[in-house]
Amino acid sequence: MSTIRLSATSARNKFFELLNQVALGTEVIIEKDNKEIAVLSPKIKKTDWKNILKASQGLHGVLKDYTFTEISPSRKKGSWKHLGKW
Repeated sequence: MSTIRLSATSARNKFFELLNQVALGTEVIIEKDNKEIAVLSPKIKKTDWKNILKASQGLHGVLKDYTFTEISPSRKKGSWKHLGKW
């Protein structure tokens, strides 16, 4: 994220331009008498935990039909004997 520093007077004169830049992800630091007074930063979108919970409940039990031996033949009992043949 890029940052812009400018005086309070300049920020007042270019306020709508600064809002457009903040909307694109730029952080603006406003100074008065060489001291940082304010920071304009983009709004952080909140995570929708209710929809994430619904999605995770919908996926519950999806992998219970699979075994590790179906996924990887090297997990079968006695497979170490065949490793020398590779």
